[in-house]
Order: sequence, then structure tokens, then C-alpha cells
Amino acid sequence: MAVSATQLRKDLFQTLDRALQGETIDVSYKGETILLKPKSGARLSKLVRRDTLMVNPDVIVESDRSLLGELEHKWVAQTL
Repeated sequence: MAVSATQLRKDLFQTLDRALQGETIDVSYKGETILLKPKSGARLSKLVRRDTLMVNPDVIVESDRSLLGELEHKWVAQTL
């Protein structure tokens, strides 16, 4: 979205909300263009939480073989 500095001043909060939603705003001021966009960290808030297993499978095998079989069954069922 491209806006002038005057338009930015007029609609400052609405424009900032659009930037927070991930839209890059091009602000024209004195013949130059200034980009207004959220830091990359803001995109992390839009990620969808996924249930994952963050462990080495060998640890599960050593502790409980039936648990590994159950997990593998669930993984296969999710991929089908």
C-alpha cells in the first residue's frame, strides 16, 4: 500500500493496524519512500501451534517400546 505523509497522518492508526497485519506500507515524503512494516518477530504471532514431538526417538525406544509403536501409529494415521 502506498500513502503520502499527509494521508499517513490522517489515518495513522488505521495504517499502523494494516502494517501490524503484515502489509508493507510505502510512505512518500519529500520525494523519498519510507517503508513501514512490522519486525519479522510480529509474524510469529500468526503461526498456528502444532503438536510435535521434540525428542530423539531412540530415547522412547529405550524407555517404552509400546509408546513408540503408539506414536508411529498416530503419525501414520495423520499422514493419510
